Amino acid sequence: MNTLVKAIVLSISTSILAASAFAAPQDNHKDVHNGKYPVAQKTQVKHNSVKPSRDWRSGQAIPSQYHNANPVDYKRHSKLTKPGKNQQWIKVNSDYVLVNTITHKIVKIIKL
Repeated sequence: MNTLVKAIVLSISTSILAASAFAAPQDNHKDVHNGKYPVAQKTQVKHNSVKPSRDWRSGQAIPSQYHNANPVDYKRHSKLTKPGKNQQWIKVNSDYVLVNTITHKIVKIIKL
């Protein structure tokens, strides 16, 4: 009896899922007016430069694209302090960001 109930519930749930998959909208229909497939519209993507001094905050994790950024020598810049253990300065556009190399969290941001 128990297996019969399980089989009935399984078959009903499968039929409901299959019906919803068949009812999904299809995008490959031809246009009725001219008999052609609709052309996908191109979207414009804006590539804004990152402004760490405005967009990022201390304690926030840096994006993964900056995890392997080239470190900056703090001795060449008078405003940069000596980084602590597991920290390094990186340059992002015109800003300098002190990052923890283990957690990838921002420690300090300096705009020069």
